Amino acid sequence: MLKFTSILSSPARGLQKNRLIYVFGAMILFFVLFDGIMTYLLPLVVLEHGLSKTQLGLIISAAAVSGAFFDFAIYRIFKNVFYRRLFFAMLAAGLFYIFLVWFAETILLYLMAMVVWGFYYDLKSFGTLDFVSRHSPKKEIAGNFGIVQSFQAIGALLAPLMAGFVILEYVDWEPFALALFFLILSAAFFFLLLYEARGKKQFIPHREKQRKGGFAAEIASWKGVGFALLPVFLISSFYAVFDSFFITLGPVLAESLPLEPFDGFVMVAYFMPPLLIGGLVGGLVARFGEKLAALGGLLIGGIILSSLAFFHAPLAILAIILFSSCFACLMQPVSQGIFARIIHETPCAKKEIQELGDFSSNFGYIIGPVVAGVIADSLGTASAFSALGIMGVAFALVLFFLMPKRAGMGKAARASKIK
Repeated sequence: MLKFTSILSSPARGLQKNRLIYVFGAMILFFVLFDGIMTYLLPLVVLEHGLSKTQLGLIISAAAVSGAFFDFAIYRIFKNVFYRRLFFAMLAAGLFYIFLVWFAETILLYLMAMVVWGFYYDLKSFGTLDFVSRHSPKKEIAGNFGIVQSFQAIGALLAPLMAGFVILEYVDWEPFALALFFLILSAAFFFLLLYEARGKKQFIPHREKQRKGGFAAEIASWKGVGFALLPVFLISSFYAVFDSFFITLGPVLAESLPLEPFDGFVMVAYFMPPLLIGGLVGGLVARFGEKLAALGGLLIGGIILSSLAFFHAPLAILAIILFSSCFACLMQPVSQGIFARIIHETPCAKKEIQELGDFSSNFGYIIGPVVAGVIADSLGTASAFSALGIMGVAFALVLFFLMPKRAGMGKAARASKIK
């Protein structure tokens, strides 16, 4: 029987069983703190320069456009997509991103910053999937992704609080210095991770086979994997849409509420649930299955979020965001767990799963900020979140009839000559 106490007991057991995952989680924690602070201040900086919310959405979407490009370019930039080189490049790109945003004063420079953001976000996604798949037994994949999501949630939870305290009347140098400090800590744990990973068992091949046949063979492979895992890719896309609404409009909603100096609590309410339920993901999937865990969570979360526009009290709004996120946040670790499971089952499809999986996420981050900005300019910020909830309910109901109970490659993989 699944008990809430497993939130505490699961990480403790996991620490004894798999120290490597927790070292990796610490690296991700500090990187998310860096990224979260930069993400929080970006909309404020852009709006301080007199741009509209729609323009803000377009600028943020540029990060996902660049990410979508890098989805298919990473295997050409890095011939062997191994987490070690991916995370090294990620940290270097993060350092460049801090200074680029700091000096940005024009739309062109902001767009350049978004290209860098999209690049290092892709590196983080590819590297995380490779690391967890490489160092997790098949039965522990979903649970390990839940543990990683818990570390990400801690960083995402603390980042807006810290940013809210150091950002006063306008954005100055303090949040940039704080972001740099956490990036340095992330780099320190990265080198510790490399030390800890020496000699550890790997569950997928160290070096990947390069598929022959040119671009036509790649198209055939993408087609086979795309059709076989389409519902999972759609879940990944909608989670990105859901997340991008909060990234784009969350700080704006916080500024409109009488919460100062606790403006960061809006984003805290959104990011706290993954921390609370991260240790429960494996148990939820084992009990209800991947399909029901992801879509059921979105359905309930969407229903709750759709009511936000009818409330004006800050505490009521925070409660709605908190409880809707408790259910909707299941989409991300469940979909990532499915991808990792199938990589275990079909290692030669790893390239296509990573490329299409990250592309589906970036597609959501392309359209999400634009839709969020347009709805917010037209109906208001609170109404935009209610509209997101309604879209989530409709999406969950439609996909429930399209998604098989257990996603897998099956005949599509054989037909596309992946196996």
